[in-house]
Amino acid sequence: MPSPTNPIRLQVINRIVTVLGAITAGSDYFFTPGRVYKRWVHLDEINAFPCYMVTAGDKGGPIDTSGAPHVYEETFYISIKGVIKDSNDTVTKCEQALRDIRYAINTDSKSGVAGSLGVLTDSIKCTEGPDMDDGYLSLEGYGFFDQRVEVKIHGDFGEL
Repeated sequence: MPSPTNPIRLQVINRIVTVLGAITAGSDYFFTPGRVYKRWVHLDEINAFPCYMVTAGDKGGPIDTSGAPHVYEETFYISIKGVIKDSNDTVTKCEQALRDIRYAINTDSKSGVAGSLGVLTDSIKCTEGPDMDDGYLSLEGYGFFDQRVEVKIHGDFGEL
Protein backbone atom coordinates (compact mmCIF):
# COMPACT_ATOMS: atom_id res chain seq x y z
CA MET A 1 0.00 0.00 0.00
CA PRO A 2 1.47 3.42 -0.92
CA SER A 3 2.35 5.96 1.76
CA PRO A 4 -0.20 8.70 2.29
CA THR A 5 0.56 12.10 0.83
CA ASN A 6 -0.32 15.44 2.36
CA PRO A 7 -3.60 16.91 1.14
CA ILE A 8 -3.21 19.64 -1.48
CA ARG A 9 -4.59 22.19 1.00
CA LEU A 10 -1.78 21.43 3.46
CA GLN A 11 0.81 21.47 0.67
CA VAL A 12 -0.36 24.99 -0.24
CA ILE A 13 -0.17 26.17 3.39
CA ASN A 14 3.30 24.66 3.78
CA ARG A 15 4.45 26.30 0.55
CA ILE A 16 3.27 29.72 1.71
CA VAL A 17 5.22 29.26 4.96
CA THR A 18 8.31 28.34 2.90
CA VAL A 19 7.85 31.25 0.48
CA LEU A 20 7.44 33.79 3.27
CA GLY A 21 10.38 32.35 5.16
CA ALA A 22 12.60 32.78 2.08
CA ILE A 23 11.95 36.53 1.83
CA THR A 24 15.17 38.51 2.17
CA ALA A 25 15.34 42.27 2.50
CA GLY A 26 17.01 43.93 -0.46
CA SER A 27 16.07 45.03 -3.95
CA ASP A 28 12.75 43.12 -4.01
CA TYR A 29 11.64 43.20 -0.37
CA PHE A 30 11.51 45.64 2.53
CA PHE A 31 12.05 43.13 5.36
CA THR A 32 13.49 39.74 6.16
CA PRO A 33 10.86 38.10 8.39
CA GLY A 34 11.91 37.62 11.98
CA ARG A 35 9.89 34.42 12.07
CA VAL A 36 7.16 32.63 10.11
CA TYR A 37 4.82 30.37 12.08
CA LYS A 38 2.18 27.88 11.01
CA ARG A 39 -0.02 28.81 13.95
CA TRP A 40 -1.34 31.84 15.80
CA VAL A 41 1.24 33.31 18.16
CA HIS A 42 0.48 35.47 21.19
CA LEU A 43 2.12 38.89 21.18
CA ASP A 44 4.09 37.96 24.30
CA GLU A 45 5.76 35.06 22.43
CA ILE A 46 7.04 37.17 19.53
CA ASN A 47 10.68 38.17 19.80
CA ALA A 48 11.60 38.85 16.16
CA PHE A 49 9.84 41.15 13.69
CA PRO A 50 8.09 41.19 11.37
CA CYS A 51 6.38 38.01 12.47
CA TYR A 52 4.03 36.20 10.09
CA MET A 53 1.46 33.58 11.10
CA VAL A 54 -0.07 31.33 8.41
CA THR A 55 -3.25 29.45 9.24
CA ALA A 56 -6.18 27.83 7.46
CA GLY A 57 -8.96 30.37 7.01
CA ASP A 58 -12.33 30.24 8.68
CA LYS A 59 -14.44 29.12 5.72
CA GLY A 60 -14.31 28.09 2.13
CA GLY A 61 -16.43 27.67 -0.91
CA PRO A 62 -18.22 24.60 -2.16
CA ILE A 63 -16.42 21.54 -3.45
CA ASP A 64 -17.69 21.04 -6.99
CA THR A 65 -17.06 18.56 -9.73
CA SER A 66 -15.16 20.05 -12.64
CA GLY A 67 -16.98 18.01 -15.27
CA ALA A 68 -14.20 15.45 -15.53
CA PRO A 69 -14.85 12.14 -13.74
CA HIS A 70 -13.51 12.09 -10.18
CA VAL A 71 -12.00 15.60 -10.42
CA TYR A 72 -13.16 18.16 -7.90
CA GLU A 73 -12.55 21.89 -7.50
CA GLU A 74 -12.29 23.56 -4.10
CA THR A 75 -11.99 27.17 -3.01
CA PHE A 76 -10.59 27.82 0.46
CA TYR A 77 -8.95 30.64 2.37
CA ILE A 78 -5.65 31.08 4.14
CA SER A 79 -5.08 33.75 6.75
CA ILE A 80 -1.70 35.46 6.96
CA LYS A 81 -1.41 37.54 10.10
CA GLY A 82 1.50 39.87 10.62
CA VAL A 83 2.94 41.76 13.56
CA ILE A 84 5.48 44.54 13.21
CA LYS A 85 7.24 46.61 15.84
CA ASP A 86 7.82 50.34 15.56
CA SER A 87 7.31 53.00 18.18
CA ASN A 88 6.84 55.82 15.63
CA ASP A 89 5.13 54.65 12.41
CA THR A 90 3.33 51.30 12.41
CA VAL A 91 1.30 52.19 9.32
CA THR A 92 4.30 52.30 6.98
CA LYS A 93 5.80 49.07 8.27
CA CYS A 94 2.47 47.21 8.07
CA GLU A 95 1.95 48.35 4.47
CA GLN A 96 5.50 47.39 3.52
CA ALA A 97 5.17 43.97 5.16
CA LEU A 98 1.87 43.39 3.34
CA ARG A 99 3.51 44.31 0.05
CA ASP A 100 6.34 41.83 0.74
CA ILE A 101 3.82 39.04 1.43
CA ARG A 102 1.73 39.77 -1.66
CA TYR A 103 4.79 40.09 -3.90
CA ALA A 104 6.29 36.79 -2.66
CA ILE A 105 3.03 34.86 -3.13
CA ASN A 106 2.38 36.43 -6.53
CA THR A 107 5.90 35.64 -7.73
CA ASP A 108 5.69 31.99 -6.62
CA SER A 109 2.22 31.63 -8.14
CA LYS A 110 3.72 32.40 -11.57
CA SER A 111 6.37 29.69 -11.23
CA GLY A 112 6.15 26.34 -12.96
CA VAL A 113 8.63 24.69 -10.60
CA ALA A 114 7.40 21.50 -8.92
CA GLY A 115 5.86 22.29 -5.53
CA SER A 116 5.40 25.99 -6.29
CA LEU A 117 2.09 27.78 -5.81
CA GLY A 118 1.91 28.01 -9.60
CA VAL A 119 1.79 24.21 -9.79
CA LEU A 120 -0.19 23.45 -6.61
CA THR A 121 -3.01 25.93 -7.23
CA ASP A 122 -5.35 26.87 -10.04
CA SER A 123 -5.33 30.41 -8.65
CA ILE A 124 -4.25 32.23 -5.52
CA LYS A 125 -5.06 35.86 -4.84
CA CYS A 126 -6.08 38.45 -2.31
CA THR A 127 -9.74 39.14 -3.02
CA GLU A 128 -10.11 41.77 -0.32
CA GLY A 129 -7.94 44.16 1.63
CA PRO A 130 -6.44 43.21 4.98
CA ASP A 131 -7.98 43.67 8.39
CA MET A 132 -5.82 46.12 10.33
CA ASP A 133 -5.57 46.94 14.02
CA ASP A 134 -6.73 50.54 13.41
CA GLY A 135 -3.67 51.80 15.25
CA TYR A 136 -4.71 50.44 18.64
CA LEU A 137 -1.54 48.39 19.12
CA SER A 138 0.65 51.38 18.22
CA LEU A 139 0.23 52.50 21.83
CA GLU A 140 2.37 49.46 22.67
CA GLY A 141 4.70 49.96 19.68
CA TYR A 142 3.16 47.24 17.49
CA GLY A 143 1.13 46.99 14.30
CA PHE A 144 -1.08 44.04 13.31
CA PHE A 145 -2.74 42.95 10.07
CA ASP A 146 -4.61 39.92 8.77
CA GLN A 147 -4.55 39.29 5.01
CA ARG A 148 -6.97 36.67 3.73
CA VAL A 149 -5.88 34.80 0.60
CA GLU A 150 -8.29 32.92 -1.67
CA VAL A 151 -6.98 29.64 -3.09
CA LYS A 152 -8.51 27.44 -5.79
CA ILE A 153 -7.30 23.87 -6.26
CA HIS A 154 -8.45 20.74 -8.05
CA GLY A 155 -7.85 17.03 -7.76
CA ASP A 156 -9.31 13.71 -6.80
CA PHE A 157 -11.60 14.10 -3.79
CA GLY A 158 -9.10 12.20 -1.63
CA GLU A 159 -6.29 14.59 -2.61
CA LEU A 160 -7.94 17.84 -1.62
